[in-house]
Amino acid sequence: MSQPRSVPLQTRLTARNERINRRLQERISVDCQVRLCWQDRHGNHVLSAHAMDMSKFGLLVETEKALEPGAVVSVQTNSAMLGTACVRHCTPKGLKYRIGMHLPDRMTSLGICTTAL
Repeated sequence: MSQPRSVPLQTRLTARNERINRRLQERISVDCQVRLCWQDRHGNHVLSAHAMDMSKFGLLVETEKALEPGAVVSVQTNSAMLGTACVRHCTPKGLKYRIGMHLPDRMTSLGICTTAL
């Protein structure tokens, strides 16, 4: 009977790290308040959120309420409309939720977007 091949620890860690960070665009840490706005059959909704990081087409925020993956929201700061986003994931983190969003129609210049934050 053959022994299972063991994978060196370094290889397993490298493979895990590559899987965790599959992003094509660099993320930039941000620290600002944003508003997530949407409309459904129950009316208009606004949810305050804390933006944590962003990339060319994505944004990670922390909120006190969960949003369903697939929900479409507009993302606004006090000074700018960042765009329309689709919720990709919503993960509980303590008493809050971390929500990852894809912003396909966002301004493509990170210089413009980060100054709006």
